[in-house]
Amino acid sequence: MIVAIYGLGLIGGSIGRAALSKTEHKIYGADIDKSAVLKAKMLDAITDELTDDALRRADLVVFAVNPRTAIRLMYDVCPKLKKGATVIDCCGNKRNVVAAMDKLNAEYKDIGFIATHPMAGREFSGVEHSTAKLFEKSFVIVTPVHSGINDFQKVKSFYTELGCDGITVATADEHDEMISYTSQLAHVLSSAYVKNPLSSKHAGFSAGSFKDLTRVARLNPKMWSELFIDNGDKLCPQIDYLIDRLKEYRDAIENKDCERLNALLQDGVDKKAVAEKAIKDKRKES
Repeated sequence: MIVAIYGLGLIGGSIGRAALSKTEHKIYGADIDKSAVLKAKMLDAITDELTDDALRRADLVVFAVNPRTAIRLMYDVCPKLKKGATVIDCCGNKRNVVAAMDKLNAEYKDIGFIATHPMAGREFSGVEHSTAKLFEKSFVIVTPVHSGINDFQKVKSFYTELGCDGITVATADEHDEMISYTSQLAHVLSSAYVKNPLSSKHAGFSAGSFKDLTRVARLNPKMWSELFIDNGDKLCPQIDYLIDRLKEYRDAIENKDCERLNALLQDGVDKKAVAEKAIKDKRKES
């Protein structure tokens, strides 16, 4: 299979490295940063730079870029694709991307469109931080837009080859709501938490808790700003909910209400157990 990747950062680079190390696919890549293309070749993340000829022969086209960029590129790329090609994205928000795919399918009915979001990442960005193991034991969220069984099987098989453990099928709205909580809220919290003046003095006073809570504060501001704002109607309620829960803890501590605080903490322990069981059950299903 011939695969074209737009965006040779952490995700695009890792897709390429995983595919070239685990499959016989030919991987061609493009990036606005020409140095990223050179690095990708040196890291065996791509077979070669993407050309118009390779694009015309592509079986699978992957947009591993920000949602707004992905949408713009799709309109440029789709007219060049062959009948039977499948288009996927790896974006962190889905509603705008899926809406664009809907419009494109009206004109390009012989192309399959599937929105995807691999649940894998690192706190570092750039192809130099990519790894062939990034997707191992991870899930990928799939939102079929306009695709047949062959398109879906092509995408499912591709992600399985990369090492993904299972597929979660969701609508664009379901995706954006869940991701506002499981990913975007965590990044907001980490960024806010590390701004405490005491963080600069943590050495010698911190262990795993500080490291875990601040890990994703090392984010790409431009990318995450776009994701937060475009999904603001889902993310803001999550932030409000967290503020309300924090206030409950604060009030119990301030009022020295040990019984209330014990109940809040036990509820957290119970909710964590439920969350862990959900993951185990999901892996059994897969």
